[in-house]
Amino acid sequence: MRIGLLQEGDLTGTTAYERYHQLIEEVALADTLGFSTWGTSEQHFSPPRFSIAAPEVLYAAVAMRTSNIKLRTMASVMLKWNHPIMVAERLATLDIVSRGRAEICTARSNNLTTLSAFGVDPKDTRAQWEDSMDVLMKAMCDDTLQHDGPVWQIPPVEVVPKPVTLPHPAVSVAASSVQSHVNAGERGIGVITFENYFGFDYLQECLDAYSSAFASSDHSQVAAPNNYRGLYVATAYCAETREEALEVARDVAMGYFKFILDLYIPLSKNPNYDYLDALETLIQNQDDLDWLCEYTPSVMIGTPEDFIERLKRLEGMGIDEVLLRIDGVGHENIKKSLELIGREVIPHVSNLQKAVV
Repeated sequence: MRIGLLQEGDLTGTTAYERYHQLIEEVALADTLGFSTWGTSEQHFSPPRFSIAAPEVLYAAVAMRTSNIKLRTMASVMLKWNHPIMVAERLATLDIVSRGRAEICTARSNNLTTLSAFGVDPKDTRAQWEDSMDVLMKAMCDDTLQHDGPVWQIPPVEVVPKPVTLPHPAVSVAASSVQSHVNAGERGIGVITFENYFGFDYLQECLDAYSSAFASSDHSQVAAPNNYRGLYVATAYCAETREEALEVARDVAMGYFKFILDLYIPLSKNPNYDYLDALETLIQNQDDLDWLCEYTPSVMIGTPEDFIERLKRLEGMGIDEVLLRIDGVGHENIKKSLELIGREVIPHVSNLQKAVV
């Protein structure tokens, strides 16, 4: 079991200028504390909880302040506003400047505001992601890239630079539906699960679907099959007492949860998103943080002992790495939480970390 960070530039109580520089400092601290991975997502038009619209630029700054921690884009949205060749070029550049620490998680957006602003029809996102992934893999591995697909038609070109990690940096996809987990397993790439607050049973269903699809698929033509299973924890905070943790993280936890509800309730009316029939239970408990802490792996708030217990449970379910979103609670609180996890939680999983690195 590895412990990483996924931060998204939450601007609560601050500005983008201040928060970006704080983030760089926080990642540098996490690097010294033994966190496995750091990343951020590509988000547009969703302040204050999400402010990082150009993550590649921020990654370059982080690379210069860290030495060991993996730097994984979480996630690069592989739709028509991000040409897959440009995604490959930026990833290779990050791999070079970080001396081989780059990884990539991809995604297809489920934010209707973003899709509308960039002119993408929700029904086209799966096809665009599939074709963009084919181009990405060719761009990273082939001496000459040529592609004739349903979305991208590319004449013979030589993509420069190439990554230093051979055959290419590790690839995964952000997934919420069972079908997306199946698609990832069939393609032979890793998966980072966000289970939409639907609970531990739903998480297990997703993981089982991924493992079954990965095991039964032919990956002989895949350059670097990646059987990685990560978990995105949407709100995490560790403190000396459970009462302190709940007090500090309550507003950001409930605010993020309600943001997801506001995002997914309109999506539930869209036939292209078929995993949203559990929303009624979430709506009924939308003001109950204690219920969320028990019901869903998307919330991890408590003491180091609480974290260790939860991590053991997730490891038993098949999770390789837990990615904690520790954000939006103030810079000093974030550092305190990172230090506590680094001192009292990571040492308990360090042997497991070494076993899977």
